[in-house]
Amino acid sequence: MAIATVPAPTFGAAPPAMPQDVEAEKSVLSAMMLSQDVLQECLVELEDNDFYLPRNQVVYQTLRDMFDNSLPIDPLSVADRLQSAKKLESVGGPAYLAELAANTFSLSSWRHHAEILRRDATLRQIITASAQITSLAFDAPEDTKEVVDSAERMILSVTDRDVRSNYISMQDAMQALYAELQAQAESGEEIAGVRTGFQRLDDMLLGMREGQMVVVGARPGVGKTSFALNLAVQAAEAGATVAFFSLEMSSTEIAQRLLSAYSQVPLQKIRSARIAGEDWTNLMDASARLSQLDILIDDTPGTTVTEVRAKARRMLRNKEKAVIILDYLQLVSPPPSKRSDSRATEVSEMSRGIKIMAKDLRVPVVALSQLNRTSENRTGKRPQLSDLRESGSIEQDADIVILLDRSSTPEEAERADRPDEGITEFIVAKNRSGPVGTIEMVFLKESTRFMQLDRNHDA
Repeated sequence: MAIATVPAPTFGAAPPAMPQDVEAEKSVLSAMMLSQDVLQECLVELEDNDFYLPRNQVVYQTLRDMFDNSLPIDPLSVADRLQSAKKLESVGGPAYLAELAANTFSLSSWRHHAEILRRDATLRQIITASAQITSLAFDAPEDTKEVVDSAERMILSVTDRDVRSNYISMQDAMQALYAELQAQAESGEEIAGVRTGFQRLDDMLLGMREGQMVVVGARPGVGKTSFALNLAVQAAEAGATVAFFSLEMSSTEIAQRLLSAYSQVPLQKIRSARIAGEDWTNLMDASARLSQLDILIDDTPGTTVTEVRAKARRMLRNKEKAVIILDYLQLVSPPPSKRSDSRATEVSEMSRGIKIMAKDLRVPVVALSQLNRTSENRTGKRPQLSDLRESGSIEQDADIVILLDRSSTPEEAERADRPDEGITEFIVAKNRSGPVGTIEMVFLKESTRFMQLDRNHDA
């Protein structure tokens, strides 16, 4: 009986060749030279890097440039174009172009060969990404979380091209839109995005849409965190998954605030554990209700946008409707590689990172932001977009900006140019896809909860 043996590894052997099919590349180029229709389809479906051999990449680029300039495509014209660019000899000269043009059989099989090119290109991208990830792992910087996020992005980017090239005709787009509108009309649902739970705000925003960056700005003590917690609960009640990143409060403090808001038991009583007998029932009911909601809390201090993105990608995986809430933007730490002597520059980088995260994860991101003290020296003290603290890029990156304003004293509330006592004005100062305006809310301080104010249906 023969015994199978495993050959010893050959040290110093050349690495295996990357996935490629030279004959398929030549077949596709031949079909492109012979047919204008094939040429146009290949220019849409293929990219330079789908061709492995450099000379085939050059021929493909030349065909694309000639098509873009409405030049005739035949072996002589292509050769002349390559000669002018001093690239003719590098691709194999006129003989190679003549060989491509003579392969009439390519017209019957070019589509299959194009699929082979894309398959091999995808495999090469996976191999390259794997090598880069290995290199990152061996030479990891101080922030390993950034390495993990980079690795995930490299792997996911392999499939990004397939998504980007999935175009549809205008007719198909209109039919899909009509079907969506019909389904929405039949359901009676006017809001397509994630609901805030405040009717007038939802009517103005039509929900928070995927990819949107929503900034909620206010001076300390006005209630932006309380609003964020109200929003988290109400969005979850409407069926969304909420990823809440708290850089200021612990998860215990958040739980205390939520329990107070939805049990109507004052926060001070919960913090001090001085709870009367009749309050226990309300606390148990509110706790049971809140426990059923899909709210995920991360209270890691000193987190970076990179870390938030990496965590949120895991938290929200396979979720149909979701929202990220970040409390608050100025407490986000820049990664070591992005640290700067200018705080405004750092905040600009983080703001840009949050917007990219919203688009990358395809969810709305609500970022709380402090306002500077400029409004205190302004007549009326009404906040405006320029008050967003430390960086004008926050205003630029945001799709929606909501500024909260409330009188700080009874005397201030008596003034005609200030909100009435107990009223918080929600100023929608920027709304890229809709109207702007002001909505009045009542803030129940003891339970840290906002309620919409309706002044005879006119406010």
